[in-house]
Amino acid sequence: MAGKKPKQTIRPMGRNKKVPAGHPGRGKPKVRASARKNAFGLVAGTNSPSEGLAADPRGIRLNKWLADQGVGSRRKCDALVQEGMVDVNGKVVVAPGYRVQDEDRIKVEGRLIQMVRRLYYIFYKPKGVLCTNDPRESRPRVADMVDHLVPSRVFPVGRLDEDSEGLLLLTNDGEFSNLVCHPRYGVPKTYTVLVMKSVSGSQLSELRKGAWIDGQKVVPEQVRISRKTRSSTLFEIVLREGRNREIRRLFARNEMPLKTLKRVRIGSLGVKGISRGGLRPLTKQERDELVEIALQDSSEKEAEGKRPPKRKR
Repeated sequence: MAGKKPKQTIRPMGRNKKVPAGHPGRGKPKVRASARKNAFGLVAGTNSPSEGLAADPRGIRLNKWLADQGVGSRRKCDALVQEGMVDVNGKVVVAPGYRVQDEDRIKVEGRLIQMVRRLYYIFYKPKGVLCTNDPRESRPRVADMVDHLVPSRVFPVGRLDEDSEGLLLLTNDGEFSNLVCHPRYGVPKTYTVLVMKSVSGSQLSELRKGAWIDGQKVVPEQVRISRKTRSSTLFEIVLREGRNREIRRLFARNEMPLKTLKRVRIGSLGVKGISRGGLRPLTKQERDELVEIALQDSSEKEAEGKRPPKRKR
């Protein structure tokens, strides 16, 4: 019929199709109360630590304390404080920088906020999964895979990009996260990298020299060839930095495009025995060993005259 528009057929987006701009995403994962209870029981039944690292004796900033208890993002907590929605010991506080002490009773919109148990997990992130917690994201996220397995909100310690896989730590302890992932503390992280070409000795030497990334010289602590064929080379590389996509950029500067990238260790902690998508709590010993490595490396830098900047609280 003249003037009549043809009927449009709406096809579901394929797995590899790009999401159109403005896609609403998947929102916050829904978790049953029974799943939360089972998750808490699993953690409580292990020797995973329940208390976080010793905080600043001056106290923790109010906005950070609220975020650590799962109230919301740091930005959202700032807004709640500034809008007068938070009271401390019966008095409204509008300064996000107020220092919270152990004896303080804090309420948000009249609801008492309880200190949450500190959680520490090792997670094997599969390729194709994002580390973001953005609820607008429609691609698979770490949160979608672990939220039903943990008793309260956790976040990734550092990041692995979408095309990488391997060891990822999850926690709700901001002090622990800062010690493990910040470049100033230099916790060693080990990766295996597959390059689809046979690498010569001179190319290996250039790779070991490092490269300038974002105005900083990134030099691997160790680079060795694990396996080599006529068409491929498998590297093991150790870095103490923590810059965005630094390994991919380091290899790209040396004209070695990566086929696969996998993080296999952080400090002495590895992924052996954990399947892709697998999750388990860290033991107190494992957590404390990582903290000790971070503090030891920081002390060595200070002794060498490379004193790290003061930590922001």
